[in-house]
Amino acid sequence: MNAPILFFLLLAYNLQAQFITAKVLDAETRQPLPFVNIGVLNKNLGTVSDKYGDFLLELNPEFLLDTIRFSMIGFGKKDFVVQDYLAQEKAENIILLKEEALLLEGVTVVRKKNKKYKRKILGNKTESKTLVGGFTSNDLGNEIGFICRIRKSPTFVEAFNLSIAKNTYGSVRFRLNFYSLKQGIPNENLLDETIMIETDIESGSVSLDLKPYDIVMEDDFLISIEWIEDLGSGELLFSAGFFGSNLYARATSQGTWTQMGVAAYGMNVEVVY
Repeated sequence: MNAPILFFLLLAYNLQAQFITAKVLDAETRQPLPFVNIGVLNKNLGTVSDKYGDFLLELNPEFLLDTIRFSMIGFGKKDFVVQDYLAQEKAENIILLKEEALLLEGVTVVRKKNKKYKRKILGNKTESKTLVGGFTSNDLGNEIGFICRIRKSPTFVEAFNLSIAKNTYGSVRFRLNFYSLKQGIPNENLLDETIMIETDIESGSVSLDLKPYDIVMEDDFLISIEWIEDLGSGELLFSAGFFGSNLYARATSQGTWTQMGVAAYGMNVEVVY
């Protein structure tokens, strides 16, 4: 008589959403890994670990057979079937990522000192304070970006510019990402190191010098900014306009990309080719 009751209780438990907390560590040093992307693949459900490597994520029963991924630039990805991860998570609350050596393919492109290069700004240069927009949500891992169509290969990326219309948070920090394109949609992250943008301006332009990173593009790409820290209540708005590359966004880490209407944000990159 007790077996059916026990089965019913287990089934009811499995059908409830579960809040999971864990810590992501470097497998070799056992040091916390900050700002790791964590999410269910292509389901717009995810988050980012904090500066201590900790994260909180709610997993609904509908995702039990999907894949949850942990990823960070410079480290190997780790995938689990959600139901398998939940079983492991209860036991140790620790996820270990292994540092991954960068495998360089092909020939390294070096900028020639004596060559006369052409300069171009790709993206939108608006600094509007009346037409504005923001991240599509406050979920950690939310990204917004635009596709850059290069004129010639190779193209050297020298700077990233962002126009902030309103910032009531104070100090804010974004992660800058570069993605390859597959069938016109953002695909793999192209960077081999993390690039951060930090500012405390209330309104104005932010520029990041990218020359030290030696970023060379040989095909069209998408560049995005990613929301990686929970700053509580506040407002962050970017200048927007109707000219330039259309905005692309994804809700959270490991989610799917969507083209967002016809507006463009005040984001651009300076390149030479």
